[in-house]
Amino acid sequence: METDIINSYITVRYDRWLDYSQYHCSLACMPDEAVDVLNEVLAMLLEKEPAYLLQLYEARKGRYRELDFFVLQMIKLNITSVTSPYRHKYKPLPVDENVNWQQLDIIDEVNQGQDRAAIVLKEMRLIRFVFDRLELTDMERQVFAFKFFAGSTFAKWPGKESRKVLYESYKTVLTAIGELLYTLRLTNKASDINTLSNRSRNRVHELCEIFMRTRKVSLKRALD
Repeated sequence: METDIINSYITVRYDRWLDYSQYHCSLACMPDEAVDVLNEVLAMLLEKEPAYLLQLYEARKGRYRELDFFVLQMIKLNITSVTSPYRHKYKPLPVDENVNWQQLDIIDEVNQGQDRAAIVLKEMRLIRFVFDRLELTDMERQVFAFKFFAGSTFAKWPGKESRKVLYESYKTVLTAIGELLYTLRLTNKASDINTLSNRSRNRVHELCEIFMRTRKVSLKRALD
């Protein structure tokens, strides 16, 4: 009976947990490992006592359960920790443990009393959703992904562009994402657009205008 309840919940939550695994795997430069990580986590989960898992399942916080918190923590641990069961079992993978979606500095602080699982999932999906749908140049997309998702420094950039050019491109995309989330009232943190050059400010406005004109309606899918 207990096992049936847990297995049923895993089936219902699998896609959401996979979203979380895919996001953190992308940050760790291991995008093809998301399914393997999640399945490994679930295998470890099911090795625990059914009574303990049922206790996690029955403990609710908002729309989510303690079981969600537990699984999300296990997913992130197995991706980022060099001593995790997944990393130990399979070949070591390059991971920058300092990379975190909160480095955008456009996401509100999460208080202890808030539904952290819900907030993490929603914000992770929003950032990825907006970035993937911005009308960026190849250069802008590559630079932002290189620094934010891969966690690399511009000192390691393989191209000939100067660090000034790279940073300006990165900051432009960063600000555009922040402006959109703030405009849509998805965060209380306003981007400091005034620190940008006139050229970058104009580019941010251009990106935001295009997004709002062509993507605003479909943004609801990222929140569902």
